[in-house]
Amino acid sequence: MSKYLWCEDRGSGYQFWCNICGYLYPDITVESKINNSRLRIAVDQIRDDGNEYYILIDAAADNPDVLREIKALKKNAAGKDNVHIIPIHSFEFALLSFRLLEKWIFAEQDELREKRKGYLHIRALFLKLILSEGTSEELSEFRELFPYAKKANTEQIASKLLFEITRNTGFETDKGNIGVCFTVDCCDWSKRQANDICGLDNNKISASKKAELLVSHSILKRAFERVGLYDNGL
Repeated sequence: MSKYLWCEDRGSGYQFWCNICGYLYPDITVESKINNSRLRIAVDQIRDDGNEYYILIDAAADNPDVLREIKALKKNAAGKDNVHIIPIHSFEFALLSFRLLEKWIFAEQDELREKRKGYLHIRALFLKLILSEGTSEELSEFRELFPYAKKANTEQIASKLLFEITRNTGFETDKGNIGVCFTVDCCDWSKRQANDICGLDNNKISASKKAELLVSHSILKRAFERVGLYDNGL
């Protein structure tokens, strides 16, 4: 039997899922279907072939096009016991929900933390909004606090927030690449400068431990539990 994790992510999202599975679920092959339409078609073609399929789907509720595709995908998956749906707002949101994010990025006396205080406050409000399934009125109120958000959907907001919080650090993550320091042992960041510091300087951890913590201390823990991919042995 083979196991697969399918996603529509490319670039940094695909890198993120490959990293997580590479350390925690080495028996799972990660494949990107490039977009939600191709992901839906691929799910429709799954048969009872003895393999297990874990399907990462966007759970952002404010993108009508994505919602239509996801509704159709769920219909295609109905009745297939070897298909396991994992709804995730976005991989960027998963990282924003990581409870140790701020502690990893910023050292205790790091002036960069003070400079990013506004974005960290917006992050807290955004997490509360999404996790509590805030109303459209509450989303509108949030958009007034974060100018970028006025013309962006919540997946784009998550991406922007993550970039602004991690920018110019080893954790810098954009659409193209995941931050190196999320994926390597401390400290194997090849571009590190003498004055670069982070919250892990005095508590260096391995890449495999990072992957474990990224799951156990974020929304991924519950999402993976629901499809049998998480236990306390991680």
